[in-house]
Amino acid sequence: MKCSLIRDLLPLYVEGDCSKDTSLMVKEHLESCSDCGELYELMKSPIDIKVIDQPVATGSKDGIELWKKYYGRLILKGTGLFLCVYIAVVMLILLLK
Repeated sequence: MKCSLIRDLLPLYVEGDCSKDTSLMVKEHLESCSDCGELYELMKSPIDIKVIDQPVATGSKDGIELWKKYYGRLILKGTGLFLCVYIAVVMLILLLK
């Protein structure tokens, strides 16, 4: 079996989501192919992911005000753009009649 196919199946194999026949084929290939076996070993070991703190504290009053101001402006810009496009479409329809 080709290594590229085995590499596509490895995430499913690691999670145990393959059928019995597929798992058997992957297992046999891993025993005979050192490159795919090495990749399997890397994939089955857990990855330590560090959580990055948000730059703005969600509980602080300043942080909440900053987000309200930001999203308020974003909503206003989106509404304005929608209205401009809507008016342009209505005027175009009226002109073409």
